[in-house]
Amino acid sequence: MVETLRTIGTVEIVIAMALAWVVVLVHHFLAKWWTTPEGRHVFTFELVLAVVLGLWGLRLIIPEGDWFLFLRVVAFALLPVVLVWRLRILIANHRRARKARLEAERGRDV
Repeated sequence: MVETLRTIGTVEIVIAMALAWVVVLVHHFLAKWWTTPEGRHVFTFELVLAVVLGLWGLRLIIPEGDWFLFLRVVAFALLPVVLVWRLRILIANHRRARKARLEAERGRDV
């Protein structure tokens, strides 16, 4: 049972890794992601997700070594960066929407 679950989990990781890289490639070639701050963020977020999943998939295939430790440090250092970036975007969008809503309400009161 444990080995079956391990195999299913491995297959899921490999599928997710492959899909993440396909998303990055399709996004890169079909969208002008570099033209807006939001596009750059979404593309970078997708790329970092693909790198982390790729590292995880690679680790399932190749035994750990010093090379893996270096790649792991780089890959996982990028993850907090894009997550903080995403939080900043979410908070800024919320503030902009709230400000616009309050201004609209003030305009109706006048």
